[in-house]
Amino acid sequence: MSDDVMMSLLACPLSPDLAGTVWLYRLPDKIESEWQRLRGQYRALTHTDGNLPYTGLLTVLRASGNTSASLWPSSKAHPPRILAMSKRLSAPHLRFAVCLWEQAMLGVKADDMTLDYPSTLADLFTSTEPDQVRLWDHIRLGPRAVDADGWVFDAVNSNITAQLATQKLAVDGLKIPLRADSESNLVVWDNDFLWSNTWHATSSPRNDKAPASGTSDLPEWKTRFYRATLRIDVAMKSVHALPVPLLTLRPHISRLSNTVSSARTGWFAPRSPNAPLLNVALGGTGKNTHLEHTSRLALDAWVRLKDERVFPRSKDAKEFLPVSTLDISGAPGNFRVLVPFSTAFPIGRSVGIHTVAALADHLSEATGQDLLRARQVVKNLGIGTRQTDNGRDTVLLDDEALKEIMRAAGCSRLRILALYQHQDTRTRMQRLLAYHFNRPDLADGMPEDKVVALGCRTEVLFHHAPDLLAHGDHAQRPALVAALPGLQADDTGVLALVETEFDAKKWSKQRRDAERGVEGAVDPYPLDAKPKVSRLLAQRGVLAQFVTKPKKKRPSPTTETEQPASPLHALGQELKNDHAGHNAVGDMLRAAGLVHPRLTRTITHRGGLQHPLAHVGLHLREQRGAYYKKRTDRPALMWILTAFVPVAGQWKTLAYVPPGPHGAGGWFDYAFAQVISRRNPIPEGSRSESGLPRRIDHALFQLREWIGATEYVLYVSGDSTRSVWPLMSNKNADLPADETGQTYGRPALPGATLDPGHRPKAIIRTTSSTNPSIPVPAVFHTVDDLGNEAAGPRTSNALFQPDDASTTYFMSRLPLQATGGTPSAKLGRKNSRWTAANGAEQAENWHCLTSTEIAVITHPANEDSLPYAITAARLCTHALAWMGRTQHPLPIHAAIQMDKNHPDHRRTIDSDSKNDD
Repeated sequence: MSDDVMMSLLACPLSPDLAGTVWLYRLPDKIESEWQRLRGQYRALTHTDGNLPYTGLLTVLRASGNTSASLWPSSKAHPPRILAMSKRLSAPHLRFAVCLWEQAMLGVKADDMTLDYPSTLADLFTSTEPDQVRLWDHIRLGPRAVDADGWVFDAVNSNITAQLATQKLAVDGLKIPLRADSESNLVVWDNDFLWSNTWHATSSPRNDKAPASGTSDLPEWKTRFYRATLRIDVAMKSVHALPVPLLTLRPHISRLSNTVSSARTGWFAPRSPNAPLLNVALGGTGKNTHLEHTSRLALDAWVRLKDERVFPRSKDAKEFLPVSTLDISGAPGNFRVLVPFSTAFPIGRSVGIHTVAALADHLSEATGQDLLRARQVVKNLGIGTRQTDNGRDTVLLDDEALKEIMRAAGCSRLRILALYQHQDTRTRMQRLLAYHFNRPDLADGMPEDKVVALGCRTEVLFHHAPDLLAHGDHAQRPALVAALPGLQADDTGVLALVETEFDAKKWSKQRRDAERGVEGAVDPYPLDAKPKVSRLLAQRGVLAQFVTKPKKKRPSPTTETEQPASPLHALGQELKNDHAGHNAVGDMLRAAGLVHPRLTRTITHRGGLQHPLAHVGLHLREQRGAYYKKRTDRPALMWILTAFVPVAGQWKTLAYVPPGPHGAGGWFDYAFAQVISRRNPIPEGSRSESGLPRRIDHALFQLREWIGATEYVLYVSGDSTRSVWPLMSNKNADLPADETGQTYGRPALPGATLDPGHRPKAIIRTTSSTNPSIPVPAVFHTVDDLGNEAAGPRTSNALFQPDDASTTYFMSRLPLQATGGTPSAKLGRKNSRWTAANGAEQAENWHCLTSTEIAVITHPANEDSLPYAITAARLCTHALAWMGRTQHPLPIHAAIQMDKNHPDHRRTIDSDSKNDD
């Protein structure tokens, strides 16, 4: 019998002793009226409708008292009723802090602030004696659920962070000090253990001026250091159906800036080496960047009035952070800020597998707890996956059943309109299509504006459209689209492969410059031709797939290539590195709704679901981008259902379009549903709307009517659905639904309000480790029949199940980039960044394992949950247009891609600026 493989995750169970205690101030009822009165004053002063900026008060308390601090509830609608702190502060201390914050909030100048300020709010904060309480007593534990109020999570996180900081991190023979900060992170602060690297002499850091011509070899340019540090998020979390809270660690690389210009977050180290680092927020841009106003005024006044030596002071002791401190161009000091947006940087992302394992040892030793472990239940999940040869799908387009596959997608033929601006792109498209459709004889020439048969029941028409595709805002586009040749053909699905110019980094920088008012800077996104062309083509029934220029690859060592066996093979070797082109062709076929029968083998292989079922995916996403803020005060809500339905030996892909002002909705072929969706703007709406679950249930009812006796499984994303249905949330796993399918007066789950015959056979929630609640894989062991352990594999792509959670599974994943044959793909597996061999290794992105949580929320009582989990995991390995594993099963992934292809998707969402991985 083979040994069992066990996976340890970067998490451990929480115990009563580890949770610790907290000082709890229960605020009196009178605080409600006073809070509302002050909120009215603040809104009148600032001309806003927000809540009081209580984070400024928490900053003052944390800084002045060296304590954690949290207010609960943190709601715009309700005032706080609880103040929780790790230290008990004297009544005068607490009163002074509230007084100073209130004055700063109401616009009193720092020099005019006084500790004698008459504050009713401060009196209410100090009117009750605090109680020291055990945090474990405030955690609600059930047979399958864990829950607590927000202040409990904050207090536990702070206590655990402080405990973990008492022990140094052991890695590669080093003992690295860790320091807690005021937001429950662990940070490597010691300058000797910061990661550093320099730019290559010919490179230009995005935040600095490029070297003048002929000066790139000057020593001062070659030795310009940039630094990064290890930051570890520490958090109490829950896992579905696991009746114990977990402590999780999540490592990041935080890149340190050489300037405060436009920075948003930073740390300040108080004088006491035992005090936590203070997290500070910054506002403004460029030379006007400043500390968050309310906190700065209150802390400046504290320093001046209390003469606190915990802070650095100027000679007259009037500033919390003197102006001189804000000059951070030299060696890192007591004040440090993070690079404000993703940019070129000489230190790569991620810490590597070896460092994650060292953190796992640190967590276990510092807490005295065993790590959360899970047993491997399925090793091989790559059954029936997409196979390619130099980017070409070797099965789908050559399949004997292609006619039936197309018929299942809603057409008998495909026509591709190849629209281009430049001749080199035309040549590239021509060669790509000739290769993918097995027509190498057409690689060197196809006529213009003439339909050419590619075989495989597909044809292509090339058309030069420079005016249509040029970026800019002009009124001729509708007429140019109407004049395109080949827009319509009987019983033929029409697709468009379209050239576009798009540089994400360059455009993001131009957009930021335009927002800052930099002279001559223009926001390129409103001038982007892609969304306009996509919508106009959709109005003609054509789905557009845009292809960008291939990325410039680093020169690789010369290797001997095999002798091509055929002209097709020779063409493939020439195109093998055009990943952008191959992905565009693959995604174009995915949009057409083509599904290879290998999906059947994926689902029904040993251990999976054997009986025929439809597989349905639900995707929801709210947008709050600036584009929509200008036209409405309501967010936009995209929700999509897709269904893969077995029909006559093939798979028919459907998608649901919600009804709206532009027409009736319903279930349509996947391709036609995208046409309808792209024609119209993203509907306005919100997850919190009470009618949303009912509309989704109506869509599921219509699907069951369409598929008849075939039952269906519903897959949902945990990131987007927990707030919509109560039983999607971990904390409610023990709650029942009533006879009407409701919990707390709301539909408990998707389909719960339908008759039993129309409900999903099972509901499976998947959540990827991009969500911070999902622990990441750390270490693998093998266990023999006698219980003896030995080191296991360093990586894994298998499915695992924790012992104490019968319906929860974790799928480990090695990123596709880490499977390559280049030396950089394996960096971080045997050493940490502290012992990286050279600057070239520091500059590379290292890789860690990720995980996907698969929670079988409901399934038939007489069946095991494992086949449903296995099928969900295998569907994550079955992307229609990509070789790697997707974050969610195929039905959800298809819905996500449909959303991403919407013309408004990129233009209406403001991506967060993230400094770390």
